[in-house]
Amino acid sequence: MRRTIRRPALWVIGLTVVLASCGDSGAPPATTTTAPVATTSSTEAATTSLSTTTSTSTTTPPSGPPLAVEGDRNEIVEAFQFLLNCNDFGDLTVDGVFGPATLAAVEAAQETLGREVNGAPDEETMAELSRSCSENRRLEGEGVVIVVGNAAPEDPEMLSAALLSDSTMAITITTGTGLTVTVTGADGSEVPLQDDSTWVIDTTQDYLIEVASPTGPVTFALTVEVTTGVPETGDWILATDGVTYRGTELALGADAQTVIDQVFDFLGHGVRGAYDEFDTDWYTITDPSDMGLRGISIEGFAFLFFGPDPNNPDRPETFVRHRFVGPTVDAAGDPRPDNYATTAEGITVGDTLADLKAAYGSRVTSGGNSEESYYRLTDSGGELCFYFDTPDEPTDYSPISEIASECRTD
Repeated sequence: MRRTIRRPALWVIGLTVVLASCGDSGAPPATTTTAPVATTSSTEAATTSLSTTTSTSTTTPPSGPPLAVEGDRNEIVEAFQFLLNCNDFGDLTVDGVFGPATLAAVEAAQETLGREVNGAPDEETMAELSRSCSENRRLEGEGVVIVVGNAAPEDPEMLSAALLSDSTMAITITTGTGLTVTVTGADGSEVPLQDDSTWVIDTTQDYLIEVASPTGPVTFALTVEVTTGVPETGDWILATDGVTYRGTELALGADAQTVIDQVFDFLGHGVRGAYDEFDTDWYTITDPSDMGLRGISIEGFAFLFFGPDPNNPDRPETFVRHRFVGPTVDAAGDPRPDNYATTAEGITVGDTLADLKAAYGSRVTSGGNSEESYYRLTDSGGELCFYFDTPDEPTDYSPISEIASECRTD
């Protein structure tokens, strides 16, 4: 069985989880009142499955008290609605509200499964529906997330969630014993459980949460709390109006030679080909409007300066543009940390579009030219352009390949 959690443009998660209490039966109570997470499935309309189990004239009486009855509003009902949809017994809105359409779907499932048709499903009904459902259940919404499910040997409950980097996830099992929980990224790598019983999310992507029962079918309730961390900023802060190094601002329009000297001083070395660095010195090219340019590339940065040109001999030598394509090595040849140059919101090369949207929301807008896609951030100081190494519109998981203080247009 599977369920998933949604992020904002990509589920930006800051979940605080409150746990449901348990009944004497060992299953979650049927009257929990925590507000359910709404989904976007279509309006409830029950349909009888023709593909599950052939009904017979022999019915199986309930094996225990009902887990849910008409009129309930809780996470147990939400779990049944998901399972009924998964087994083609309905096209229900998974909202945790046990209404007439959910009742009709429950009765259709009970009849097909050969159980007593009373509209009040028990734990064995949930287990049967779980065994025949192969979908991952996606966790969606913000705020409180409480999940009810049923896991069995060889058939773990599989939940899916879109998580942002720098998040921390805590999962607490409130009902059910002998269960294990593992978290795996869409790239197949298992996320290690920390000493404080949390999972730290390093990469923005979809994650699978597996709830396994090694002994037998177990109905469980668990809570999921995801806290979005504050991205760490680097020594270099990329801004729309320049670059800041540990509080020292190198503003666009500043004197070129002063900026050049400071950059080399900050990084601890000058221009050496061994480090893939170069200083073009002042030069002229064929386009008169571009005469008097000077460019410097050093440790993943590219800086561009204007100087005097024959058409404008009084033009001052100034810092006009910066680009960052990712860290290389320092003066000793040691790698710089991945986030040694970030925006003030912690965004750097290698982060994804989802990270960018989470940090800036509607403040970034999509754009591009005939060869490149980018998102642009504009404010009173200028603009920052976040490029993606894809000819097509980037997806939420597309990594940023360059951050520049000016967008390239056709």
